[in-house]
Amino acid sequence: MLGAASTARAGLPVRIVRLACGLVIGCAINGFAPQRAAAQVPFSPFRPVRQMEAAKPLARDVTGPPAASQRLDGTAFFVDDLGHMLTARHAVADCARIVVSKEGRAVAARVVALAASDIALIKVPRTLGLAAVFPRANTSVANDMVFAEAYDRLKPMLVHGGSLGNAFVDTTLRDPEHLVLRSNVTFGTSGAPVLDSRGLVEGVVSRRTTVDRVLAVDAVHAKSFLAAHGVRFQEDDRPQMSGTASRAHRAASISARVTCLQQ
Repeated sequence: MLGAASTARAGLPVRIVRLACGLVIGCAINGFAPQRAAAQVPFSPFRPVRQMEAAKPLARDVTGPPAASQRLDGTAFFVDDLGHMLTARHAVADCARIVVSKEGRAVAARVVALAASDIALIKVPRTLGLAAVFPRANTSVANDMVFAEAYDRLKPMLVHGGSLGNAFVDTTLRDPEHLVLRSNVTFGTSGAPVLDSRGLVEGVVSRRTTVDRVLAVDAVHAKSFLAAHGVRFQEDDRPQMSGTASRAHRAASISARVTCLQQ
């Protein structure tokens, strides 16, 4: 009995070695080498998030099945009582049709003018809601809290009471045409108004440059563009809302979704 047990123990290491060899060969055949497994992880948890964010416009690209039209969803806002609206140029350029939607209504829009500074003037038959008011002079300074959001995100936000602000003015980067914001706004925000604490429009959202920096065409260039095309917009330095009111409510009253159908 002792001899048989000794023989079994002597054969055990051989069987272990054979089993290990079989596992190594099987892994190699199926492509599961340990060195490869780590390389196949798509996003390393230690990779800085800034490296994964490229500069991009903020219009939402919605691509359906091959039989469906391709579309871009952005935001636009009214600038007078005649149906003129400002939005981002890239949100309405090269469209077969443009549709403006607000509170369950949808109307066709046409492009009136495009600016090189990534803003565009479009028009619908009539203004839905209120027209925006611009400040007579830009007053935003470093770390001022402002508000900018995609139209489609305003309604869910209002259910929870709205928001006083969701972005800050950043003066660490100088830009002659743009208001630089620290914000995490995402797709669908292209063309949205940037509202200050008075509810006045300080800019028009253009694009994101890093994960937390957004460029908006400033009010000076937006007003100059409107004046050049004969739009009589409103200017005032008085607040358009109470100091504790939600800027999300003000944005909802002047904004709408703009959809670019590209086919």
